[in-house]
Amino acid sequence: MAPLSLTRREAAERWKSAVEGEAKLRSRTSLGIAVIVIVSGLIGSIELRYGIGAVLLLGVLFQFSLERMRETFRVAAESSRQRLGWEEEAISTEELLARLNRFLEQR
Repeated sequence: MAPLSLTRREAAERWKSAVEGEAKLRSRTSLGIAVIVIVSGLIGSIELRYGIGAVLLLGVLFQFSLERMRETFRVAAESSRQRLGWEEEAISTEELLARLNRFLEQR
């Protein structure tokens, strides 16, 4: 959770970082999958069952790390939104970043 002494500006910066981090995470997911396939393919060229095991193991580890990062970003964004006192709205990422940038420029 966010520290209680978090200023409104710090909360907005934290929220902006969380939104940008989530966007980067989405773009890097395909890269992670490609790496898993390549590494597992190399291992599978030695012995097929080791390659299959590598896909399963690396896939589970990758999924676990993605879920942890997404949850971290979600919690940071939610606590920052509450600190700013903004209502939860269904707006796009670009609109949210624009609002956060306007808020940060005002302060």
